[in-house]
Amino acid sequence: MVLRESPFPNACVHGLHTAAWGLIFPCFWSLDHMVASFKPTTYEQQQKQEQECYVWPLEVFFRFLMYVTLLVISVPLALIGFIIWAPLQIVRRPFNYSCVKTAKVYIQEEWMGYGEGKGFSFVEANLCFLPNCLARFNNLSQTQRRAVQIASHISDSVNRPRIKVCVDSPTSVTASFQNSPLTAVKQVSCSATGTQGPRGSVLAVNNLHHIDSSEESSEVDNVHECLDAHQSNKDPLDLTVMEGSNLSSALDEMPPNQPSKQQALSFNSLKSQGKPQKKRNVEDDLPAEISPLFPADVAFVCLLEVFEKRAAAKLKQLLQPAFGHILHDVGVYGFQGCCEFKFFNSGIFLASRYPILDAKFHCFPKIRGEDGLAAKGLLCVKIQVGLTQKGQQIVGYLSCTHLHAIAEDSHIRQSQLSHMIVWINEFQNTSRNEEEKVVFDVLCGDFNFDNCSLEDQLEQQHQILQIYKDPCCFGPGKEKPGVIALEIEELRKQYLEFPINPAVNTTGSTEPRSVGGGRRIDYLLYREDTVAKEVITELEEFTFITQLAGLTDHLPIGMRLFISMVPEEDDASHGVDDGL
Repeated sequence: MVLRESPFPNACVHGLHTAAWGLIFPCFWSLDHMVASFKPTTYEQQQKQEQECYVWPLEVFFRFLMYVTLLVISVPLALIGFIIWAPLQIVRRPFNYSCVKTAKVYIQEEWMGYGEGKGFSFVEANLCFLPNCLARFNNLSQTQRRAVQIASHISDSVNRPRIKVCVDSPTSVTASFQNSPLTAVKQVSCSATGTQGPRGSVLAVNNLHHIDSSEESSEVDNVHECLDAHQSNKDPLDLTVMEGSNLSSALDEMPPNQPSKQQALSFNSLKSQGKPQKKRNVEDDLPAEISPLFPADVAFVCLLEVFEKRAAAKLKQLLQPAFGHILHDVGVYGFQGCCEFKFFNSGIFLASRYPILDAKFHCFPKIRGEDGLAAKGLLCVKIQVGLTQKGQQIVGYLSCTHLHAIAEDSHIRQSQLSHMIVWINEFQNTSRNEEEKVVFDVLCGDFNFDNCSLEDQLEQQHQILQIYKDPCCFGPGKEKPGVIALEIEELRKQYLEFPINPAVNTTGSTEPRSVGGGRRIDYLLYREDTVAKEVITELEEFTFITQLAGLTDHLPIGMRLFISMVPEEDDASHGVDDGL
């Protein structure tokens, strides 16, 4: 199935809708900036203190007069535009699809499933791309400029190689240090091998050790200089870091015409390349870290609160070269599909480096207060990530949502979670093909409740959190160590919002409730019971990303799943018969 790019059935209706919004926009822009002029951010307040006391009131007064004049002029045009715009929502599909086929995009379709496993990185972030007047209540402004900066950070993560450290030890431990600010390698030599071609590089190192504050700067600079020397290709491939004593022996094992997508491994780990590894015990261990950068080689990005149309257009324009398939302007408008009038969409923006086969959006039926202006709901997508040798599609399911925000409306969020279970199952049942191989089923979004506050106990115990696995917690009210943790308690309290009344326990349990490092309302969940029986899923890493500090009021999160497919017995026996 191929999605139609335009949300309208034909170009004539699409053009009429664009013209109608063009008549509405001047009125909307004037009203937005008029209100925003009375709500300065913290930075603007600091600038105001450095000026003469009469300057800021005069600026506000003249800006107000200008915006009021523009508003009065544009209101008649806006009314005409609204009369045309509102009825067109009946025939509008609740999302826009943009697809660009480039060489980088097609690289992602080479996975054959069986044999060598593959990792998929997911990122979820709430960007607070609200109209300017509303964003200022969250102490944010300049939405267009923030959109450019955030898109640049995300795109850089795709071009940055994923670094792995291969250490020759009795257990053949392979550690990932791509984003860790406290781990580095002692530089000895840095040279690209001609046997791997232009897309593969090997970094020779002597020792892996912990860096203290006295040597951190020089050691990390050495590593960065070496990486910069080999990143001219800008391909989103793995760069393997090897121990110097094993470099020559590992290179001897590589054929001269080795495919560039294969990785260089230590001599003891060559035999196990591509085989399913022993699963980490997710119930006890969380491979989490705080990263100053987005994870390398990101495959799927779910962005929330992208309400501002111009900011969404900038995101699409800047992310499209790296993410060939984008769903934006997701949601319904007017009275279409909902009881209340919706002037904003759902705010969901999904970027994928793999082809999107099918998509479905559902609007939540029960929303009140300021959330009633937005068409919050659930977006379900089906994505093709590979093709087996028999021609079977390898697919994955990804669902994105943004739940009700008002804290005291716990019953509304519970109802929305229940709707999500039904909608996800319906979408997967109707879109699934018996010949397809499902390799992942991921749910992400801003749930607007945490796992520690007593006020959120009912949501914490909802059935959906039992169906899907939350890598960051042991269970309701019990966060795992290292979740959004900063080393210094004072800094953690200064920059992170903490749970509401976490110390009091009214459940009757004698076990203390784990607060964790902050109030975690953004989630990345996955489940394994809906994937193909031959699929092995391993949680490779979970990341709390600080790169957007100052650009949004949420902490983005990332999750990487390593997927292995073990051949079925009948397929294996069939292969043996063919060989005979």
